[in-house]
Formats: sequence, C-alpha cells, structure tokens
Amino acid sequence: MSSLSTPQSKFEQALQSEFAGQYVEAERLYQEVLADVPNHAPSADRLGLVALARRDPETALRWFETALGLDPAFPPAWVNAGIALQQLARLDDAEAMFANAIAQGQNAAPAHYLLGKLLWDRGAYKEACEHLSRAIILAPEFANEFQDELFNRLNRFDWRGYKAITGMMSDLIAAGRPVSSPLTFMYYSASVADIGSCARTFATRNHPQRTPLWNGEARKPGKIRIGYLCADYYDHPVAHLHVGVLENHNHDEFEVFGFSSCPPMDDKILQRIIPAFDHFFEVANLTDLAIAELVRAQDIDILVNLSGYTLNARADVMTGRPAPVQVNYLGYPGTMGATYVDYLIADRQVISPDETQHYSENIVLLPHTYQPTDDKAQVAARTPTRSEQGLHENAFVFLAYNAPRKISPDTFSAWMRILESVPGSVIWLMDTGPEAQANARREAADRGVDPARLVFAAHAPSREDHLARFRLADLFLDSLPYNAHSTASEAMWVGVPVLTCRGTTFPGRVGASLLEAAGFPELITHTVADFEALAVELAKDPVRMANLRKRMETEGHASPLFQSSTYTRHLEAAYRIMFDNAQKKSPPRHFGVQPIV
Repeated sequence: MSSLSTPQSKFEQALQSEFAGQYVEAERLYQEVLADVPNHAPSADRLGLVALARRDPETALRWFETALGLDPAFPPAWVNAGIALQQLARLDDAEAMFANAIAQGQNAAPAHYLLGKLLWDRGAYKEACEHLSRAIILAPEFANEFQDELFNRLNRFDWRGYKAITGMMSDLIAAGRPVSSPLTFMYYSASVADIGSCARTFATRNHPQRTPLWNGEARKPGKIRIGYLCADYYDHPVAHLHVGVLENHNHDEFEVFGFSSCPPMDDKILQRIIPAFDHFFEVANLTDLAIAELVRAQDIDILVNLSGYTLNARADVMTGRPAPVQVNYLGYPGTMGATYVDYLIADRQVISPDETQHYSENIVLLPHTYQPTDDKAQVAARTPTRSEQGLHENAFVFLAYNAPRKISPDTFSAWMRILESVPGSVIWLMDTGPEAQANARREAADRGVDPARLVFAAHAPSREDHLARFRLADLFLDSLPYNAHSTASEAMWVGVPVLTCRGTTFPGRVGASLLEAAGFPELITHTVADFEALAVELAKDPVRMANLRKRMETEGHASPLFQSSTYTRHLEAAYRIMFDNAQKKSPPRHFGVQPIV
C-alpha cells in the first residue's frame, strides 16, 4: 500500500477538502478512513463538523455521539456535541454536555466559554461570568472573541448582565488577565486605575517592545520633522478634528509627514488633508515593520500616533521605536500602557495631577483643551424641517448623538428620567440599525417612557447636512462613562448648548474640557443628580435656553475651542519642548504648555 492511500494520508486529504469547502469529497474520505480504522474517533468528529457546516445539526449530533462512543476521552467531540445540541434548541442537554466536558477536563477552555455564552443567553449572568472568566484564564485568546462580543452588544443597546460583566472584567484586569482591549474597556469602566492596568496588560501581551530602529543616532540638520501615523484619514471624526492642525502648521519650522494606514479613499476631507502635508505616504499595504522602517528612513524626530488602539490602528509600528520621540494623541483617549510611548497630549480637565501614575506616558497639558477643532468646518445652508427628521415641531429636543457603545444603562436611565420630567420632550439618537432601535425602545418602555419619544437620526447624505440638522436640537445631553468627543464640539459649532457630567476617566471628561475651552463652565455638572436637575431646569426655561444658544453662536465661536491656528501654536510649542528635551538627551518628562497671549 502506497503512503498516499494510508488512513492517515486519507484523513489529511479529507481535512484539506473540508477546509476548502469540498464537503462531498471530505465526507467520502472520512468514511473511507472509518472503513479502514473503525475506531477512528477523529473521522467521526470531522463528519459531524461537516454536517454542522451544512446546517444539519441532527446528523452532526449522531456523528459526535459516534465519536464519543468510539473514544469517550476524545476532547473535541464533547464540545462539538454541545454546539449541535444548542443548534437543535436542546439547551438543557447542551448545558449538561458542556458541564460534562469541563468535569472530565475535556477541552475545558472552549467548554467554559461556550457554557458561559449559553448561560448568558439564558439570563444566568453571574454563573455565566464565572465560566467566561475561567475560559479567559485558561486560554487568553478567548479574550479577543469576548471583546468583540462586548463591543457588539453595546452597539446594540444590549445591556443584559451589564453589572455582572463589568465586575468580571474589573476582577480579571486586577489579576493581570488580558480580558479586553483598553478601548472596549473604556466604554464600561469608570476607573482610571483599571483602564491603566488593562492597557499595560494589553500592551505587554499584544504589542511588546521590539529591537529599536533608532539607536541614538544624530539627526540630520534642518526643520523639526513631525510624522503623523493615522488609520483615520478619511471621512472620520479624527480627520475632521485634525485637519485644522495640519492646515495651520508652521512649515518654516516644522516639516510635516503623513503616514496613512487606511485604504486610499477619495473624499472631501482627504482632499484637504493631503496638500497640508509636506510629504504624504499611503502605507495601508505595508507591514508594521515596513512602515516603521519608512518612518526611520525619513529621519522623523517626533512620531505621533493618532489612532492608538482604535479600529485598524497600527500600534506595532511604535514597538520598534523608529523615532527618538513617540507620542500618543487625539484618536485614543487614554494611556497605551507601553514604555516606548513617551508622551500623551492631554489637558488639565481630562487628567488630574494625582492620576499620572496610571499613565505610562509623560503627560503634556495643553492650555485649553487637548482636542483640536476645524474652524473652517462647513455647515449646509439649508436646515431641514423637524418633520423631515421625524421630530415633533413643538417638542423640546434633547440631542444625544453618540454611538450606543458610549451609552451605559445608568446614563440611559438618567435620560429617561429627564424625559419624564419634561412633558412633550423627545430624545434624538443615532440610528445604528433595527436591532439597536428595538432594544433602545424596549429599554425606554421598561423605564416607563413611551418608546415613541425616542427618535433615531438616519445617515445624512454629507457631513455638511449632518451638521445642519443639529440646528433642530435644543440641548445636547452627554453620556457616561464615555463622553461625546467630536460630536460635542460639532454641536457647539452649530450653536447647540452641551450639558455634561464630569466623569472619572479621560474619555469621561472630554465634555468638561470642551465646555471650559468654549467658556461655558456652568454647563459642567459633577453628579448625575445635578446633571438631571439642570437639564430639566434648562428645558423649562426658554429665555435662558435662547440666551445660551445665542452665546454659543457668538462667544463660543470666538473662544479658544474654535481657534485652530492658536491651538496649533500650542501643540507646536509642546513639540518644541519634546524635541529640545530629546536633543539634550534628557529623559521625557511631564510638562504644561503656557497659553499664547
């Protein structure tokens, strides 16, 4: 018998066919292996998986049971049988199967994870968290899948077991376990210490420091070379915020490089961004190492990461230190937890002096706010009618145009209490799909509020139109534990007052930062009770609201929040201090930038 016809070779050929989606050929080969080796449990198990792929859980279950009959200690079959039972809606049997697998030590990590998800869907949140936690401890790779699940649930207003899951995440982080990306954790956590711990664990596990590309070599003479690494140079909030900085850079002193890691797109904001750079590189198709080598080849003095750990970010570019100074800025509101990132751009509102120990970076405090704005942002001349947006003509409209992931159940409850106290008012939310709408309306009804008082804003045809419709709102309500960021400054740009409650973390204090910079500290509250009371008070005082709106359109526009050139001078002053410090070969340090008079 040739080696090509042995049972093992047939099994390997069957696997290749299965993975290629050639299920008929895979089934034939697995059957032949069983004919040759009748007690070959792996082939029976794979036949079950092929049946699952064909959406035939009944046949799959029979094969998994066959595999267990051939070898009761065969680990995958226990878990796979549980999956088939779930698909057959035999949930009690599936739960028992996963529990048996755990008891016998058979594929314990996947069994814990699947049992945790099953219990979650059955409403047993405390017990579910015990199994999910155990799965992550046994196999940290489950943290990535778990993180995606958490993120997606928040975006659907799915708050089942919210307190249980938040407590579980905090416990795992305290134990140094990689439970989530720090960005996802920010949406759940009100603890700056826990967020810092999460970031350090995440950086150590996913983005460890590598051999440096810059080894102290002397720089080439000339201007200070600033490199911006960004995954969001397209129609994205970071691009809209940052373009004002780029267009106002002093090119007599600074040479500005862009390293764009998002796929090339042709949109309005990119048409402004590219000409604002001295040099622009599209690096989406390069490896992280190749990008880092390109940064080093350009002799960049200060590499600024605008994306941190956000979607599609290329955090590994910084792990090999391609530049002598590396900065975390703007797109990711917190510490990266990495020793190779020297500075974090912040302000006195978002980071308190007694919190610096929770940040791996040295903190740079800008004078007014860390967040730039674009004082050339265009707003469509035509304001749509309220009826066109599904709003009642005479209603008081609370605007809460935040992504659902920023909205906690406690924040939502506060909003609903405000609606109850302001008869005829509505709340205007972002539309992220029918499931999210249905969940939010159900949550409103559970709190005694008519679901019809929730209005969802559909996608606008352009950013200019998106901003124009903000004019229809009366008062923007901020969220916790994660505030509105770009959306809050957009609301103020079109004259809508923003009401915030100052939180306990960087992302939860951005509203306070923006309002201080705009000159409206009276709209910053410090407790949820005060937030609710002031929202109701303002909604019932049309004269005060009209005055606030007029001031927002005049004083707000003239404030430091909307002075792109002055903001850029402050940022450049920070870069200059970083550069001078590095030239003196002094270690990075905390510092503040003095306001330009």
